[in-house]
Amino acid sequence: MRWIWVLVGGLGWAQSSWQADPFLPLADYAPPPPPSRTVLGTPSPLYWQNRADYQMELTLDPATHRLRGLARLTYTHNGPFEICYLWLAVEPKYFSLESPGHQARNFIWENFQRDTRRGEASRIELYARQLENYQRTDFQLELVALEEGTQTRPLPYRMHQTAMEVALPRCLQAGQQVVLQLRWNFTLNDATVEGRGGYLLTDRGPIYQVAQYYPRPLLLNDVRGWETMPYYGPSEFATEFGDYEVIIRMPKGYTLSATGLLQNPEAVLSPTQLERWKRVGFDSTTFIISEKEAYQRPGKDTLAWRFKAQNVRDFAFAASNQYIWETRYTQVPGAPQPTLVQSLYTPEVAPLWRHIALGAAEHTLHEYSRYTVPFPYPSMSVTYGAVYGMEYPMIVFCGRQKPEKDGSYSEAARQSFISLVIHEVGHNFFPMFICSDERRWMWLDEGFNTYLENLSKETFEPLIRRGEGEAERGRVRDYLASGRSQPIMVHPFSIREMGANAYLKVAVGLETLREYILDPERMDTAFARYARAWAFKHPEPWDFFRVVSGSVEQELGWFWRGWFMGSEAVDIAIDTVVQERVKVSEKLEATLLAEESQAVARYLKYLARDTVRQRFYVERWPQLRDKYVEANFKAYAAQREEAKARLSKAQVAAAKHLRSEQLYEVRVRFENKGLVWPMWIKLTYTNGAASLWYVPAEIWAKDPTRCLKVFYTRSPVQKVELDPQGISLDIRPLNHVYTAYRGD
Repeated sequence: MRWIWVLVGGLGWAQSSWQADPFLPLADYAPPPPPSRTVLGTPSPLYWQNRADYQMELTLDPATHRLRGLARLTYTHNGPFEICYLWLAVEPKYFSLESPGHQARNFIWENFQRDTRRGEASRIELYARQLENYQRTDFQLELVALEEGTQTRPLPYRMHQTAMEVALPRCLQAGQQVVLQLRWNFTLNDATVEGRGGYLLTDRGPIYQVAQYYPRPLLLNDVRGWETMPYYGPSEFATEFGDYEVIIRMPKGYTLSATGLLQNPEAVLSPTQLERWKRVGFDSTTFIISEKEAYQRPGKDTLAWRFKAQNVRDFAFAASNQYIWETRYTQVPGAPQPTLVQSLYTPEVAPLWRHIALGAAEHTLHEYSRYTVPFPYPSMSVTYGAVYGMEYPMIVFCGRQKPEKDGSYSEAARQSFISLVIHEVGHNFFPMFICSDERRWMWLDEGFNTYLENLSKETFEPLIRRGEGEAERGRVRDYLASGRSQPIMVHPFSIREMGANAYLKVAVGLETLREYILDPERMDTAFARYARAWAFKHPEPWDFFRVVSGSVEQELGWFWRGWFMGSEAVDIAIDTVVQERVKVSEKLEATLLAEESQAVARYLKYLARDTVRQRFYVERWPQLRDKYVEANFKAYAAQREEAKARLSKAQVAAAKHLRSEQLYEVRVRFENKGLVWPMWIKLTYTNGAASLWYVPAEIWAKDPTRCLKVFYTRSPVQKVELDPQGISLDIRPLNHVYTAYRGD
């Protein structure tokens, strides 16, 4: 008896493209590493970077929002060449009619997203608010001087847009230092209008989140030299590491949190607050300032808050006379010391922030440390204010997340807030101490951070990612299918759709690399090696590509070039399926069916993943388990029971299938109109059993447009599915399933 089942896709063959080899190895097209970096993507013995240490005194006047600063900058040059001038960033100049971000404003793409009043005002009114902010800032540089012993003398400088060049009296050789004194003042901006820092006006006074407020050296990169690209706004920062000792003077009644550890709690806290500060522990939350005590009327006296931070790339702070102050310690395994985790927020947002901000921050430190490097710093603060979300060493700014007037909040609001905190705290790994050049490569911190954010959310509470993953993959697929997508490796100021390009395309691409191309064990090992190699250093994209490629026994040049350097989509289709029963000797039959036995076992293992009981962070802290969490625990338990039932049914079908003594040949043709890509293929048999097969991307090596895969099975195939997990990022999933019919 012989019969053939045929499926015809009717898609037609695309023209073959023989001009370019998509499988060119990374080593054959990557630029050669400079002497300071190795072919393995790690720093070489010749690697160097400079250093910028600061002593600062800051005074902030809430009556005028004017910030005055005096800094002593010790700059150390370690490069193997002399430098005769310094470039310093002056980012308050962004708020100026002469700033490059303003002058290059393209109103086709202008939507005033940073203004919280959009929708309540016309475009002209919103634009006028921004210009008012610019004219009010009025940055004044009062002093640029060289310090030599007890003497100082002014240094010549020229300021242009958001940076200034300072001429040195003598050139610095490797290992030499120069000490500068800097004095400046300006008015902070209204952060509800625009910016990554500033103030939020409330009925009880301003709330400050202060950043990018002092002149600081631009990165002198061992690959490209000075990073003198202006600050456009979307692009972020490229800075040197250093130690900071900072005094911040504000009226009594204000509570401050900042990069680093508070050095003089006895001088700035009340006796009651100081007593609570001293008994902060690991096993419970301590409120240094409770909700009832949150509002403090500012006094006439000024207090000097002293903070100290070591080996950080920046210094930021937050201040308010309305803060609730919640804190506890956590010990990250492998970290050099415990970390003081803090959240500071106002009574207005307390129903949403209470315990959640602290918990999400602590969870982030532990989860990110598992995938990278143990968190190295002694403090981590989450602060409320006008800034929607922004990160700095040991402190993050979060805002605009509010419960309803009656104190209630939706599940969506809760989960969105958790996502925000995890994302911003996660940035303390990328790029705060794995310090990529954000002016140049937005994706190298935003994409990596989004990738780890998604992994970390999975273990915070059950079902928090429900629907998110598919929505994110769908957005990336739509972006690639639109014909307007851009390569990931473009300058941040040129990106048209930042969320799709620098965040999601990178994150879901790495998720696909982890789950679809490699496997979690190999990917996690490679990712951790990259993080360890570049902690407290300045990695480049090619370093990441090389570290991962060198950590797996698999050539990934096709993936880096296709996904990161191109804009082509994944577009693979099942074209035809032909199958027939065949007869061979028993010995050959056993040989031919060995691969199917592995595929059947692989499918059962795939189903078993959903039956494993996962542990979640919220189980450690009962105060985090609200009605939404409890409902999701019940739903999660029900899902596991359903998964167990599916697995049990599949095991019975598989056992019956493996006893079959027949042999079928299944020939499946695939057509490719996009990137070369691996394939996961599920075969479902007429007896109800199933198998899962992996086909590496190299199947497209001879012809990137079409291939033929032959399967030998024990039973007839009822259905062929390409990418049954739904994670391949293919833009046309409708042509992934073919159901067989029987022909005579």
